[in-house]
Amino acid sequence: MKIKYLSIILLMPLVLTSCFNKNNSEWVVKINKENITKDQIQIGFNNLPENLKNQIPQEQQGQYIVNQLIQNEIIYQEAVKNSLNLNKEYQTYLKNLTNQFEYQKKQGLIDLFIQEKINSNIKVSEQEVVDAFEKNKNTLFKAYEERGLSHILVKTQKEANDIYKKLQKGSNFKSLAKTKSIDEMTAKNNGKIPGKFTEETLIKEFKDPVFNLKYKGSFTKPVQSNAGFHIFKLDSKETVKAKTFNEVKDFIKNQLIISKRNQEITTLLDSLKDSYKIEQNENLLDNKEAQNQQNATSKSEENG
Repeated sequence: MKIKYLSIILLMPLVLTSCFNKNNSEWVVKINKENITKDQIQIGFNNLPENLKNQIPQEQQGQYIVNQLIQNEIIYQEAVKNSLNLNKEYQTYLKNLTNQFEYQKKQGLIDLFIQEKINSNIKVSEQEVVDAFEKNKNTLFKAYEERGLSHILVKTQKEANDIYKKLQKGSNFKSLAKTKSIDEMTAKNNGKIPGKFTEETLIKEFKDPVFNLKYKGSFTKPVQSNAGFHIFKLDSKETVKAKTFNEVKDFIKNQLIISKRNQEITTLLDSLKDSYKIEQNENLLDNKEAQNQQNATSKSEENG
């Protein structure tokens, strides 16, 4: 087998010159009764990782791909000989792969239908974009302030009050966050919360205390949430300028297209709903409701 395999490798550069003609289903290499086709080689080219493309000279890439396909086919056939194709985990993998393929296949046709039958009919005028900007410039596109925050999170009001008193006396916020906060993700970073926050992105319980802080380094009184009691520190504040029309016109146009597309799809579905019979599996719904009730009962017993 080694001699045949080596001779195949040596012939590859010659064979590959004809691999991209019209009939790409023709086989290039045969291993037992299984073919490696021009289509498969083309897929290999398409999926060759960038790092390998950079490492392997272009004139050798075809040979590399064919060699890999040969190796893979030999190992695959060995796996089948050992009945690994009947392995339970492999069968589950195949089932999931099939389901994913069917989903993608159907989604591809849905996307094509929307492109051909809906998107092609959607028009957005310049005036519509201008009107949308004027309507939203004092809300979506206005100037706003964003703040960077750190916090200390503890379980009880008493713990929070004790820490607040220490901070008032000059204790180091970062040290207390690292040693006292039960939020492990932020505690290891001195209490620093990733990202920036605006008034719109904070829940009401947090918004007023946080945005009433005037100076960098100032901190709130303890604030309660479902997670416990927080003390927030203001790390930074910055005013983001209002957006101009030219900055957001493409965004607005895209949003108008999406809105019109959704309206068109809704109208289409309303017109078709009587043509399609939709049934729900009542047994499945009943079983799910019973399971939910059982879970609720179990949870209640645990809490009791």
